[in-house]
Amino acid sequence: MSTETDEFKRYICKVCGYIYDEAKGDPDSGLAPGTRFEDIPDDWYCPDCNVTKADFTALEPRAETADAGAAAMAWSAGAGAADPDAVVIVGGGMAGWALAEALRERDPRRTIRLLTADSGDYYTKPRISNAFARGVAIADLVEETGVARAARLGIDLMPFVRVLDVQRAQQKIITARGGVPYGQLVLATGARPRQMAFPGGAGAPLSVNTLEDYRALRAALEAQAGSPAHTRVAIIGAGLVGCELADDLAAGGYPVSLIECASRPLPNLLPESLSGDLEKALADRGVQWHTEATVERIEPVAEGTTRLVLASGESVEAEVVISALGLVPNRELAERIGLACHAGIEVDALLRTTDPAVFALGDGCEFDGQLRPYVETLRGQAAALARTLSGEPTVYRPDAGIVQVKTGSLPLNVCPPQTDGGEWVEISGDGEGRHLEYHADARLEGFALSGCHARQARDLETRLGEPVADTRTRLAS
Repeated sequence: MSTETDEFKRYICKVCGYIYDEAKGDPDSGLAPGTRFEDIPDDWYCPDCNVTKADFTALEPRAETADAGAAAMAWSAGAGAADPDAVVIVGGGMAGWALAEALRERDPRRTIRLLTADSGDYYTKPRISNAFARGVAIADLVEETGVARAARLGIDLMPFVRVLDVQRAQQKIITARGGVPYGQLVLATGARPRQMAFPGGAGAPLSVNTLEDYRALRAALEAQAGSPAHTRVAIIGAGLVGCELADDLAAGGYPVSLIECASRPLPNLLPESLSGDLEKALADRGVQWHTEATVERIEPVAEGTTRLVLASGESVEAEVVISALGLVPNRELAERIGLACHAGIEVDALLRTTDPAVFALGDGCEFDGQLRPYVETLRGQAAALARTLSGEPTVYRPDAGIVQVKTGSLPLNVCPPQTDGGEWVEISGDGEGRHLEYHADARLEGFALSGCHARQARDLETRLGEPVADTRTRLAS
């Protein structure tokens, strides 16, 4: 058992990115500050996604802050020798770093270079959507500076680099600072928020997809005088990000209006009954709903205030406006250099693009006709691709695709069915949540869990594809 003199450690949920800090504990779950991870009861669950402590892994201690600008200067001066056999990763988000870490673990000698348009600082993106209510400071969202992480893994970080072109025949990346040869190239270019232009003369709505976006949102919220109760927030789009931000900001005391063109939240993910439960849970937290509503224009009203005019003629006024209309894969580079793209960058079972020397993973990667922009997916892709790049060709086998909806007012774990022709069956439903299963051909092909039932996700995942006895209440499919 740890002693009081041991340094406190941190552990990260491999599924959603939640970090348990021994120094801070988890008071909401009854774990006082100073509670060691090894002393946490086995029936404790991640407060964000409800997996058990078995799905946590130790985090490396935070390294001292390093100067990413100095690293960029050093590289541009020729610090890294050209290695034509290098694995070069374009993109410094979670997918790029996950691959770099997995590959370095398997191959301690291979040259690995990571190019990124920003500093490359490492953070887990899912933590952004509920950081406000948890009181997480922006500085604490950064788990490790890019330079420190690169030094720890023994890779060449090339921060603040813009890729201009890729010469596939010569296997060379062209940047503003010179050429970078590669033996194998990996595109981990991610995705960006979908943008819509709204007439009316007001500034563009904020979006929240990166740490810089979140800094801008926090600055906008804090720029308003008075308490949060005097800063109205309007969110356009009730998808994953929209619902999670609405829940987070409402919990922080902000009046939130959520505008959705569909008749209910997350209609393509949740069964209707769970959509209704989520809508009620957010309403109980203070969120004002505007469903079957579209924004026609956004216009300034007074200094610091904006009016959103809806197609119905109704209007919503707010001091802060956020657009949460989903993500668009960053596939422009792949298209420009002639790789096959559809919704995202198309890859085969080895995560290869149509160029056998170029691979892709993460939010911008399309496998078997699907985009899977989830943390667990990118980790699985990184593990498989690391084996392939280290000389052990490994077929990527998708996980079940469980989606965690991190709305504290109603936690949800959903495994969308991959087949048609089935029906949603309500196994149980009470004041603590619901347990729904999707049955097709008398087999379990998906599930949707809310509240305390969300903790059953891992058990149900192991039962996917198994026969079921369908004798319970059937719902609309």
